[in-house]
Amino acid sequence: MTTSEIANRLSKEKVIDDAAGFEAYMNEHDFAKKVQIDEFVVTNNMTYRQLAHTLTH
Repeated sequence: MTTSEIANRLSKEKVIDDAAGFEAYMNEHDFAKKVQIDEFVVTNNMTYRQLAHTLTH
């Protein structure tokens, strides 16, 4: 999945409120190119930083 697809999915699932904001965060902090292929457990109380680290490690 692309960062955009991930952001939209997280928004749809009510994990984040702002898909564009999360996508921008991922791009600005160089996480977009490091997203791993896997299944992840995330919650709606995670920060963008926590989400980014979960998705990239």
